Amino acid sequence: MQTRKRFLSILLALVVLAGTAVAIGAFVIPTAEDLLVQALETSQTITDGHAIVEVSLDIPDNAMSGTVEAWGRLDAGPNGEPAFRIEVLTADDAELIGTIAVSDGTQFWLWNPTENVVLTGQYEDLYARLAEEMAAAEEFAGPEFDHNFEPEGDFDEAEIPETPEEAVAKLLEYFTAERAGSNVIGDTNVNAVRLIPIPEQMPEEVRAAGGLLNVWLRDGDSAPVGIEYVGSALGSGVARATFLETNQGIDDAVFTFTIPEGATVIDAAEIELPDKDELEAAAAVEPDFDLLSPTTLPDEATLRETTNVGGAIVERYGLPNGRSFTFAQGRTAVNLTPEEGGESVTVRGVPGMLYTEDGPGQSRTLLNWSEGEIQYWIGGDLTGEEALAIAESLQ
Repeated sequence: MQTRKRFLSILLALVVLAGTAVAIGAFVIPTAEDLLVQALETSQTITDGHAIVEVSLDIPDNAMSGTVEAWGRLDAGPNGEPAFRIEVLTADDAELIGTIAVSDGTQFWLWNPTENVVLTGQYEDLYARLAEEMAAAEEFAGPEFDHNFEPEGDFDEAEIPETPEEAVAKLLEYFTAERAGSNVIGDTNVNAVRLIPIPEQMPEEVRAAGGLLNVWLRDGDSAPVGIEYVGSALGSGVARATFLETNQGIDDAVFTFTIPEGATVIDAAEIELPDKDELEAAAAVEPDFDLLSPTTLPDEATLRETTNVGGAIVERYGLPNGRSFTFAQGRTAVNLTPEEGGESVTVRGVPGMLYTEDGPGQSRTLLNWSEGEIQYWIGGDLTGEEALAIAESLQ
């Protein structure tokens, strides 16, 4: 009897230990940093891929969306250039549907079937053309352009990450990474990682524009499935792969292209590139709408800079302890569909979206809304109440 009791006690202890191990394992969830490291490790093993990608872009005075099917293979060209094929399946602009871009790693073709025009060229010729354009620019003062360019001067090669862990550590010098839940894209289960720029580490233009990145990684191997840029005065953009397969092998014929009969053929190396001064003048055009200004600000908030970012006027305010926030206004589209972590609010009598994240001793908020054709954003180191108070004070 004693032997039997002892056996049952040992068996019960083993069951309890096993159950505890399973419970502990269930709570050992990879961190955002772990997922990013695994994503880079997986990316290093990819030699070819095939995907169907949904793309959406909202920028000042423009919005577009569509679906493309893409194939790619690494190290196809003589200097490691990739081979690819991209076909436009759907698009807001009907004239883009059916457009095909192909490269075998040496030559490339871009065909618009609506106009039956093919843009083509050799990479070597295009690189030489770009070198001429850059050398002619007044601001250009570096070594001759080369697609195998190696920096000169005081560049410290020791700073180049050599492992995925080092690369992610370098990334986290500029971004705060956090897990943002799980989701399903197409038939793929994904984990979401949010990358929030650290203001002090960003160039002034990026700080002024604001915004953050959402990255979706396939559950299991963390292969990248999608990326989204939101909360910026520059607008927003997202690309999601509803279908993705890697390292399945791709026939060489996929990366070839036969010029259709009767097509107009244009040599890419002979195209006139946009004039830099004209581009800068277009970016500096004064806004054609009445600007609003906040009359209520958090304590000790000071205006640091005002920037015209693609037609949107962005004001950056400084706060104590290195914190900051931005207020932006412009003619660009804002997605007011509720997303994870966001809530619908009323701002100045119209619908808006409020996103808040609470951290140790600090909150971050993004508030956006539209009044007619004008879009507004308030985002940064604020509470939701502070952002709404600023919005309601605009005059």
